[in-house]
Amino acid sequence: MQCPSQIDSSKENIPAVNLKITEDYKITLQEISRNFPETINHYDRGYIRISPNFIEERTKIIEYLDKTEKEYVLSEAPTDRSIKIAIKGVPPDHSKEKISQELESLNLKVLRINHLRNFRLKIFHPPIVLVEVAKTPNVDDIFKINKVNLPKVTIEAYRKEQRATMCFNCSDFYHSARNCKRRPRYIICNGTRETRHCEIKTIIENPTCINCNEKGHLASWRGCPKFPLIKTNKGPTYAQKLKPNLKMREKTKAITKINPVLQAKPEDFSKFEGNLNALKIINDALNRFPNLIEISEKIKLAKTVLEIVNLLLQICVNSP
Repeated sequence: MQCPSQIDSSKENIPAVNLKITEDYKITLQEISRNFPETINHYDRGYIRISPNFIEERTKIIEYLDKTEKEYVLSEAPTDRSIKIAIKGVPPDHSKEKISQELESLNLKVLRINHLRNFRLKIFHPPIVLVEVAKTPNVDDIFKINKVNLPKVTIEAYRKEQRATMCFNCSDFYHSARNCKRRPRYIICNGTRETRHCEIKTIIENPTCINCNEKGHLASWRGCPKFPLIKTNKGPTYAQKLKPNLKMREKTKAITKINPVLQAKPEDFSKFEGNLNALKIINDALNRFPNLIEISEKIKLAKTVLEIVNLLLQICVNSP
């Protein structure tokens, strides 16, 4: 008998098919479950994540969705995901075609290549080229390259900004255009074409967001109510570390304000001074009459007045 973890580890990792939720998505799921009863379905951010058990099932599910003209997004297996790198030090006048040819001459499969550009200032960044390569067996050799078309360069892994990926095909989030099988949706005019292929190149005054339908911004604006927020696992800042101490100080001040310390009045000091004098007199009396405590205990047991008088006389007789 095998435990579940052993069974899962030996099972082939089949990428899921994410069906877009529409009015008739339940009928589509029923048909898929009838033909492939072992598939597992999960809800995930506006999609139904269909997980098949075999690659043949996945192929047939995709064929059925294409035949019925359903919208879906494909998940990628970790081994199929591309790698993005940044090449620093390439002169701006170097064409990306020449850079791509030189990388391909080293048996690297280039999927996409672009110069990083500042669209606000309409200039290129300091000479940086973003390259997306396929995950081939020799892909790690790209980090050993120190020259591209003669100039010396530095190659690093591309550190993507912490934000949700936006699809250039449907203008939705959390997936890329190469895996999107949804209908094209232009981010500016909501037209049925990809953003990259739209002919509108000018700025539109007071645009309408295609995701939240509010005016004044595009769907790519971070302030949009529909724009996803990505939580980062950054450590606390110095100010955040001080917050617990500040809260404790504020709590202490609040307690002090609610329960103030009572101050002594002048007459209380006079009473205290009188009590101290009384204790001093009693102490002097005990020093002068050492047998005072002993005789006072005997007086408690005396039955007649004569016995009490005799005991008092003993105090005076035995005094120094």
